[in-house]
Amino acid sequence: MSESKVRERQLTFANHGHMLNHRQAISPDGCWAVYDSRNEDAHIARTDTIELVQIDSCEISKIYKTPTQTIYGPGVGAAAFHPHDLRVVFIHGLESCSIENPYSAARRFGAIVGIDAPGRFVHAEARSIQRAEGQRVRASGALSGGTHAHSWNHDGWLSFTYNDAWLERVARTDPRVRDRRTIGFMVPGLSIAIEDNDGEDFSGSFGAFLAANVCQSVRNGSDDIEQAVEECWIGTNGYGDHLGQHHAYALACLGAVRNDDGILVNEIFICDLLGAIELSETFARPDKIGPNELLNPMVGCKQRRLTRTFDRKFPGVQGPRNWLISSPDGKHLYAPMRDERGVAQLFRVSTSSGVVEQITELAQSIEGQISLDVKGKACSFICDQRICVVDVATGQVAWLTDKLENPLCGAIHFVGDQKLVFNRYVGTGRDRFVQVFIGDRG
Repeated sequence: MSESKVRERQLTFANHGHMLNHRQAISPDGCWAVYDSRNEDAHIARTDTIELVQIDSCEISKIYKTPTQTIYGPGVGAAAFHPHDLRVVFIHGLESCSIENPYSAARRFGAIVGIDAPGRFVHAEARSIQRAEGQRVRASGALSGGTHAHSWNHDGWLSFTYNDAWLERVARTDPRVRDRRTIGFMVPGLSIAIEDNDGEDFSGSFGAFLAANVCQSVRNGSDDIEQAVEECWIGTNGYGDHLGQHHAYALACLGAVRNDDGILVNEIFICDLLGAIELSETFARPDKIGPNELLNPMVGCKQRRLTRTFDRKFPGVQGPRNWLISSPDGKHLYAPMRDERGVAQLFRVSTSSGVVEQITELAQSIEGQISLDVKGKACSFICDQRICVVDVATGQVAWLTDKLENPLCGAIHFVGDQKLVFNRYVGTGRDRFVQVFIGDRG
C-alpha cells in the first residue's frame, strides 16, 4: 500500500444535502457534477431539488424542483448524466402522491431533463396500471410499477430496477403473491402513448421492458432467483460470452438464490438482451397479463448464472450495498465479496468463464459504492473512512486522504485521470450537511 495524498476543495456550501448518485454523476465533458438535495440516503420521498455544480467555478444551477412537494412525495433523487448529451435522468415520485397514496418503490418513474431546459422533464417510461376482468391490462412497452437506479449505456439505453404496483398492493394481504424486485431496460425511439389516469398512468418517451426471470416460488439449490437487483450494463460495446458469441446489449445483476439449506445468496447473473432490430420484431406482446406474468422478461431475453459460490465460507456478493460495475471491454465485473476473514474486498469476475478473482488484501472492509475509471485501470472506494484507489492489474492500493471526523459517503467519482469528486458531511448536529468535494491527485 502507498500513501498519495489528494488536495481537496469544497464545491458546495448551502445548508441542505448535496447527494451524488452512485454512478454517472459527472457530465460527459467533465465540467459538471449533478446531485439531489437529500441529506440522508433514504429520504428521496421528501427531496425536491436536482442541481448541478460547475466543477471549476462552483457555480450552482438548479435544473429541477418539484412544484408540490410534501413529506409524502413526489420526491426526486439519484440523478445520472447521459454519456454524450447534457441530459440527466433521475427518480421522480408520481405527481399524484398524497397522504393516502404516498411515494413508494412502485410509485415512481424515470424523469429526464436537459440542462438547457431546466424545470421541464419528460417521462422516460410509460406507466399503465388499469385492470380488466381480474387481469392486468398493460400496453406493449409500458410498465405497471416504479423504476429506480437508472443507468445509461453508450447508445442512450437505460437500465433500471423495478417494483410492480399491483404486486406491491396484493402482497400485503394475499400470502400467495410475493412482491419481487427485478431489473429492466428502456430503449429510445419507441415512444409509448398511454391515456392519462389522474397521474397514475402516463405516456413515455422510451419503450420499457423487463430483463430478468424472477420466480414467485424458488427451489433450494437451483438457479431460480427471488429477485434481481443492482444491475449494470456490460461493456461499452457489449461482451463476448463463454461460447465466443458477442452480445451488444447485456445487463449483469445480483440474483438472490437459495442454497441447498435454503440460505439466501446473491450470485451474479447475466441477462443477454435483444438488439435494436430484434427488439422491433418482437415488440408486440399480449395486452392482458395475468398476475403471475407481471415480472416476466421481454420475449427473447436470455438469462444465465455467472457465479457459483455456495462452497465459499462467505458465499456470493457481500459487503456494503453495491451496484455491479463492468470493465469498458466487458471482460470483467467488479463487486465486493468477503474473504476468509469476513473482510469485504474488491473482487472481479470474468464475464465469459465466471472465474472469481480477489484483487485487494485490505485490513478493513470496503465501505460504500465502488467506482471504475473510464479506462478500466483503477477502482475507487471508501475504506476506513479514507479514499483509496486500487490498480486493478496489480492490486496496489493508494490511500488518498486521512481519516477525518466528518465522514465520507457514497461513491468516489473519477474526473479525467487526476481528479475525484465525492461527498463528505460537514458540520455538526442540525447544521450537518452532505457537501460535494473535488480532490486533485496531480
